[in-house]
Amino acid sequence: MFRFEEDGMYQMPVHFGPCCGPRRGPDGERLYKKGSQESTQHMLVYETDAKAVSRYLPEGFSVRMPYIIITHKMHRNLPWLAGHGYNVTTFNVPVTYCGTNDEIKGQYQLAIWENHADPIICGREQLGYSKIYADITDIYEEEDGTYAALSSWNFEFLKLHFKMDEKPDDLSEMQKVLFDEENEGIMHYKYIPHSEAGFNKADVQYVTITPKTFPAPEDAKPLPQPERVWGNASLEWWIPEWKDMPTQYHIVQGLASLPILRVVGASKVHLCIIMMFIIKRLLSKKVK
Repeated sequence: MFRFEEDGMYQMPVHFGPCCGPRRGPDGERLYKKGSQESTQHMLVYETDAKAVSRYLPEGFSVRMPYIIITHKMHRNLPWLAGHGYNVTTFNVPVTYCGTNDEIKGQYQLAIWENHADPIICGREQLGYSKIYADITDIYEEEDGTYAALSSWNFEFLKLHFKMDEKPDDLSEMQKVLFDEENEGIMHYKYIPHSEAGFNKADVQYVTITPKTFPAPEDAKPLPQPERVWGNASLEWWIPEWKDMPTQYHIVQGLASLPILRVVGASKVHLCIIMMFIIKRLLSKKVK
């Protein structure tokens, strides 16, 4: 008969025993000891309308700076995936969260797409990230710059165009947003419905945060300094109907409705990451 092991880390299906993932290796060890992962990230920052963004923020959140930060990430050589990798695209907005006892300044993650099931499943269940699937291209080169595209069910809904040979529209403003001194971390809204008819009540419903800084383990290998360059960028949306993206069309419609008042600039950075950076803590106020 299957029984849970004390202190075991589980994901469904649980009856085959404790799971492996970013926070547990096949022998139960923390995989940061095997080294860091590599990540190439292209960021686009645009100014938007704070009132428009506020429509999509849960109770307790307010817009701190009216910018959308889009990041395309190519994660490679991940120890927890035995050296494999995957792509990510995120949409963040700088916010302030006011809970019962907490006031946190950080970024709220409006959406995160990934192109592999493994990080999506453990990220949703363990961390409360609102991860969903899309086909996400690697960064690819054309004569007029660097591109990345996202699609679902063969419907391309977003193309990012990075022009790293151009200067940002406003470098100081770009740095203010990306190097935000008030930013304490990235916040998420974890929600899992109760398994009953209607699925309209929550089993789990609260705000989580990935802190921006954390104490590195003493036995972790030192990391090289990130390599960053600045540039410019643009983006193009294709708006889906229900038939194009049956379970995600409303998400794309919502993001695409946020006004692009001005593209501030772009950045490219190559860095190494220790997976210990995923540390979660529950903020005090549940969102209604």
